[in-house]
Amino acid sequence: QAEDGIRDRSPSRGLGDVYKRQVLLCSAWPSSTAQEPDFSDAELEKQIAEMEKQIEGELLREYSAWDFSTNLRLGGGYKENVTMSAFADESSEFAATGFDVIGMRLPLDDSGVEATIFGAFDDRRYFDAPSVDMEQTGLINAALEKSLGESWLLKADLRLIYIDEMFDASLTEDDIGTVQVVGKQVSLEPALRWNLPGNTWLELKPEVSHQYFAEPLDDYLEAGGRVAAGIDYGYRSELLVYGSQVERDYDTRSQRDEIGFYMPDTELSYDRPERGVEWTHYWDANRKVRMRSRFSVLENQDSGAGYFDYRRERLSHNWRIQVAPYSFSATIRKATYDYELQRSADFFNQRFRTDRSIELALEYEHNDHLTFQLGFEQESIQSNVPQDEYRYRVFTVSLDWEF
Repeated sequence: QAEDGIRDRSPSRGLGDVYKRQVLLCSAWPSSTAQEPDFSDAELEKQIAEMEKQIEGELLREYSAWDFSTNLRLGGGYKENVTMSAFADESSEFAATGFDVIGMRLPLDDSGVEATIFGAFDDRRYFDAPSVDMEQTGLINAALEKSLGESWLLKADLRLIYIDEMFDASLTEDDIGTVQVVGKQVSLEPALRWNLPGNTWLELKPEVSHQYFAEPLDDYLEAGGRVAAGIDYGYRSELLVYGSQVERDYDTRSQRDEIGFYMPDTELSYDRPERGVEWTHYWDANRKVRMRSRFSVLENQDSGAGYFDYRRERLSHNWRIQVAPYSFSATIRKATYDYELQRSADFFNQRFRTDRSIELALEYEHNDHLTFQLGFEQESIQSNVPQDEYRYRVFTVSLDWEF
C-alpha cells in the first residue's frame, strides 16, 4: 500500500510542469512579439530556456519538494497460542500501539532524484501469557531512484529491521524450535533497471545483508543478487519472472553429518538459489480492485553433507477491493518443505512440512484522517514431525489516525 501511495502522488510532478509552462508562456509571449524581425529562432529558444531555468529555480525555493505524513495506530485483540507451541500453547488478550512515518521527495524535473524514507514501529503487550510479555517490530527504509536517460533507472534501498518476537527457527535449525528472539538486520539492495520497447524491462539487483541475533540463534551474512524481467501493462499492472542466488554464511554454526551429529571445526553456509514469478493486476483505471499472485521455488543447500538441504515451494494470492469508504483485503499462502536427509518421527520417511495461512482485513475510512480496522490472521503447520506442528489465530481491532 505504501508503494501504491507513492505512485498515486506522482501526478503532482505533472501539475508542476503545467504550472511552469503556463507562467513561461505568459512571460515569453510579450517579449517574443516585441522582437525585431531579424531576431533568430536560436536566440529566441535560448532566451526561453533561460527564463524556464529561472522560473524553475524560483519554484524550488518557494515550494518544498518533501511531503511527510504520520500514522498512529491504537488497538487490541486476542491471540490463540502466543508461543506458537505444539504442546504448551498460551492464549491472551493484548493491547497494540504503532506508528508509521513516510517522507517523499518527488523531483520537479526528470533529472532529479526521487527519495522515500519510511519508518514503522509496532508494540504488542500481552495480559495473560506467562511466557511472553510483549512483541515488538521496527523498520527503517530509505529508497532512492534516479533516471539515467530515457531507458535506464538506478535504484537503491537501505533497510534496518528490528524484531523482538516469537520466531519459528525450526526450518533452518535442527535443535531449536519456536523461541522468542531479539535481532536486527541491515541490508543494502541497489538495482539497475533497463526499460525496453513494449513496456518491457530487465533489472539487475545485487544485495547484501547481515542478520544479528541474540542467543540461542547465530548471526549470519547473506550476499548475492537477483535478475528479473517483466512487462508493465494496463492500469499499472505488472508481470515478472526472476531468478536469484544468495549465499548465507553463519558466524559460528558447525556442519552436521548425514545422521545429524555435529562436525567440530567446520563452518556452515547455505546456498539458496530461488526462481519465481509475480503478477500484479489492476482491474480498473482507478485501481480500486487489485489481484496479486506470487509463486517461487527455493533450494536450500548446506556446505556439508546436506543435512539441512530442503526444497521449498511457496504460493501466495491476494485480493484488495476498495469501495469508498470501505476497503477489504484477503491473502492466502501455502508453503511446502521437503527435506533430503532429515527424517520423520518414525524414521522411515523424509521430513515434510506444510505451512498454510490466511489474512483478512476490513477498513472503514471515517474521514481523511481517521480509519477503523478489523483483522484476522491464522497460520497452521502440518508435519510428520510432531514438534513442528502448531496453529495460532489473531483477532484485532484498531484505530488509525493520520496527521
